[in-house]
Amino acid sequence: MMNRRAFLRLCALSAALLSGPRVARADAATRLVEKQVFSLERFEFELGNRVLPVKVGYETYGKLNSARDNAVLVCHYFAGTSHAAGKYREDDPAPGWWDSLIGPGKAIDTDKYFVVSSDVLCNLNFYNPDVVTTGPASVDPATGKEYALDFPILTVKDIVTVQRELLNSLGIEKLAMVTGPSLGGLQAFAWARYFPEMVSRICPVISLPVIRPMMLMDPGQLAIDAIQLDPNWKGGNYYGGPAPSEGLLLAFKILLMSAQSDPLLESRYGRQLADPERRPHDFLDGQYLVDKATEDLVTGRLHTFDANSYVYLSKAVTLFDLRGPGQTLEQALGEIKVPTLMINDSSDLMFGPEQSRETASLLGQAELFLYDSGAGHLSGLTRTHLFADKMRDFLDRH
Repeated sequence: MMNRRAFLRLCALSAALLSGPRVARADAATRLVEKQVFSLERFEFELGNRVLPVKVGYETYGKLNSARDNAVLVCHYFAGTSHAAGKYREDDPAPGWWDSLIGPGKAIDTDKYFVVSSDVLCNLNFYNPDVVTTGPASVDPATGKEYALDFPILTVKDIVTVQRELLNSLGIEKLAMVTGPSLGGLQAFAWARYFPEMVSRICPVISLPVIRPMMLMDPGQLAIDAIQLDPNWKGGNYYGGPAPSEGLLLAFKILLMSAQSDPLLESRYGRQLADPERRPHDFLDGQYLVDKATEDLVTGRLHTFDANSYVYLSKAVTLFDLRGPGQTLEQALGEIKVPTLMINDSSDLMFGPEQSRETASLLGQAELFLYDSGAGHLSGLTRTHLFADKMRDFLDRH
């Protein structure tokens, strides 16, 4: 049977990508937060000339000062939600995914700053009762049925435009900082590119301003293909019937493997077998431990995810490119004038150190902080102690 200790190690690491860190801090139990809802009756998407009603969930931490200039926008990662810190209920098993960075006396000090975090459009966690989002699984008021693939193609610019409208509704005209890991970092770059007048500084974590060919395929298009090849996907019209769970499971397995590092997996799991009595040497369905543990972990969360939302959000990531028509990367990044701290991990397979150095050299007011966790992309969620002080200094310095 599976080695339980090794299985739990993989669960702790992989769960960070699916739902945030599992280790609660001592003060998290007393910091309860309330989920709120922001709605727009008419939102025009960047592509397709479509105007739809949308709503997203959000939460806040700390207090907005009288000058309304102490707001920090925290943007979530691909499989994340607005729940970046604190707890919704006393008995929640874990706090928000960046609770180690957000709170009194922490890197983003809520005694000083007013923090806002919102769910993105097409959030993967559509069936999580604590998530509020609009996407392909939402009901089209014009038809009374789910949008499915009739939902407009989503872009990262759409995501940040909804955030801008949310902030306007809160009376916030200028942000002290925009930050977030992975997809959250893409949003930070987008803020600096599209709405620079509202941004004092950005701090993208484990992220870059362009999705390069390797990521276009892995995990991007490969994960989309996995979902669309599931017979239950039915061209996106699976609502009311069996969901394309096998394709969604494979998509998440692809994502999780891309988000970790080979040395980490080798040191922890090597070639251990999931079940010595069903060795891959003897059975075609025999599995190695790393495969079985990842599969079991994702299977436990599949009921909260929507496959079409995965496709749409993954497409938004692959479309992300700050370069305008005919622009070089140097020209596009030269238009970003706000102070920038890029925090990246040299062991990250998605956003590597060489691309990080190239990007930093092209940005006008950029500082690059490269650390080496050995854990890969997930370190932006699980190893925040490696960059917390750097983020604190950057936020307080400017």
